[in-house]
Parts: sequence; structure tokens; C-alpha cells
Amino acid sequence: MTKKERVMAAIHHQETDRVPKGEVYIQPKVSNALLGKDYPLDHQHFERDVAVRKMLNMDLVNAGDWPEWEIGTTDDGKKIVQSVYGQTFVVGGESKHILKPALEDIEDAEEYEEPDISKVKGDLIERYAKETDFFIFAQVGGPISMLNEMFPMEDYMVYCLTNTEEMRIISEKVIPFEIKKAKLFIDKGADAILITDDMAFNTGVFLPPYIMEELAYPFYKQMIKEIKEYKDVPVFLHSDGNLNSVMDDIVECGFDGIQSLQPSAGMDIAEIKEKYGDKLCLWGNIDLDHVMCFGTTDEVKADVRRTIDIASPGGGFILSTCNTMVDIIPTENILAMMEEAEK
Repeated sequence: MTKKERVMAAIHHQETDRVPKGEVYIQPKVSNALLGKDYPLDHQHFERDVAVRKMLNMDLVNAGDWPEWEIGTTDDGKKIVQSVYGQTFVVGGESKHILKPALEDIEDAEEYEEPDISKVKGDLIERYAKETDFFIFAQVGGPISMLNEMFPMEDYMVYCLTNTEEMRIISEKVIPFEIKKAKLFIDKGADAILITDDMAFNTGVFLPPYIMEELAYPFYKQMIKEIKEYKDVPVFLHSDGNLNSVMDDIVECGFDGIQSLQPSAGMDIAEIKEKYGDKLCLWGNIDLDHVMCFGTTDEVKADVRRTIDIASPGGGFILSTCNTMVDIIPTENILAMMEEAEK
């Protein structure tokens, strides 16, 4: 099977010649450590990201386009960056924090303007489509994460409860932009869309059910409907955390698959496979809290084998960590994970 055939078969709940594998993201430092080269540490770097996936015999890549541009510097030399969504960030090292939110007064929600789609190019996705044989997921944002990034976290949480209507108004301008991005990415060669929308802590979803009914589910349904009307490609959801209380809602929205399935947050792969394995393609579940980052290679291999034995029968499973390959994972554990999957 080709890489594209292998991943698509898994999405369609068909058994494959081997379990398809691929990460949502591999951090630059761990890529360089695996490759033994000093590629640039850009968030996305084509040559580095292709090389590490080929080395690990992965089947897929996930890429996106998040327009932002430098507008100044702080007194201590840190970059001030403007996002296409309207907020500004101070960027220092590998972290950034909001300097100015997209709206300084939430009551001005009607004045918020839809982000400018002309700033999104999708060139990286097009390059993957033309120069590699990977199955290509193209990443867009969802109604929770995109608004969460526009404001400080505490303000976002409060606004959802106290200014629900204003948050809905902003979502009605952001989500059409995300849909346009998805369509542009499909035109550039994406095979599937990944809506990344972290919505949960390790103990459960951080918005109450009635807020999810207002500010999340209707927008997921809109996105999936309009994307699939444009082209019938798979649409996946990514979220960390404990999603057990909302899994039925996620299925009802129409997603084809879900990525993360964080075991340390109570996402038991056996239970999820039994309840939802015929409805969703399951992607992820290899533990990062202990196994990958601090376990032995034997522990890694055992976890990979157990997960594959549970999740892959009948198809519908893609192997990855439960989030991304972070740079504190020992390279020997990554190699052990990939080697065991090959068996």
C-alpha cells in the first residue's frame, strides 16, 4: 500500500498492511537530534520535517499556515508580533504571550472584522503535495482554541460565561475564515482537514455543556458541512484532555476521526475502541506523561504493542503519541516506538 492508501484505509475502518503512523507535530530539536543535523528551528521547515518523517517511515504529515508579522520590539529586544486574528504577542525564545487582545472591550464584538484570507497562502501544503508521497492533513482552528488565543485564558473563560453572545458573534466571523482556509488547503493538495481545538483539562471539558451547545458544536457542524460540500475529505478533531463526557457530541457533529486520546487524562483506548471504534478513526494514545518521556525502551515497545493490539483490529487506528513528539523524549524511545510499530 502507498502511504496515502494506508492512511485512507484506516480512516475508512479497513485493515491495512501495517498500522499507519504519523505525528501532528515533531518539535524541531527532537527532529535534529534524530537526524544528527542542525536544521533551522523554525516551527515548520520542509526539508527537516520531510527528512525526519522519512527516517521514521511515517505515513502522514500535518501542516498549516498561521499568518503573523513583526510590528516592533520590546525594550529588551523581544519581537512584537501581529496575528491575522488581531491580537499581538511578545515572542521570546520558544514562548509567547499576549500583549494586546484582539478586542480590548468584549462589548465591541460587532466591530470585530473577519481575518483576511488573502494573507493565507498554503504554499507548504502545496509543496508537500507536489514533492512527497505523504498523506497530508491540513490544520485549521476551531471555535474554542482560536478565540482562546485571541484573549488571555482567564478572560476567555469568563467571557464565555458572561458575554456568550459576544463570543458567538466573534466566532461567526472567525469560523468562516477557518472554512476558507480549509478550502484553500484542499485546493493546494490536502487529503484531510484537522480541526485543532483543545477543549479539556485532564479532569474534563473546561466549558459547561450549555456553553458548548452555544459556542462549539454548532460551529463544528458548520465547518464539517461546508468543508465536505466543497470536497468530501475526512475531517478530524484534535483535543487533549478528558473528552469522555463529550464523545457522543463529537460523533454527532460528524467528525471522521479524533486525535490525541490522552491516556493520562482518562482516555482509555479499549473503552473508546469499543464505544466509538466503528464511528471514528482513532489517532494517538501513546503516553507522554511517563512512557515516552521517562520510560525505558521496553516500556515504550510494550505500550505500542498493547495499543496496536487493542485499537487496530478492523482498521480505524493511526499510531502516534497522545499529543506531539516533544523534545524531551529520548531519541531511543522514539526509535523503539517506530520499530515496534513496524512489526
